[in-house]
Amino acid sequence: MLTINGEPAATATGTTILALLTARHTPIEHLVVEVNGQIIHHTDFATTTLQTDDQVEIITFVGGGR
Repeated sequence: MLTINGEPAATATGTTILALLTARHTPIEHLVVEVNGQIIHHTDFATTTLQTDDQVEIITFVGGGR
């Protein structure tokens, strides 16, 4: 089973990163996606497919400060 941010997720094998983010209503601006320890470039979201047992981390950047 695929793991997203440390949680098991039922996602079909072969789903692209872009399809995953779209299904989760996650905007692709200001985020980094890492699959099995490798950062995936935004231009590769539509062509990078996910496989069973992949470890996915979705990291969103949040601005702020003074």
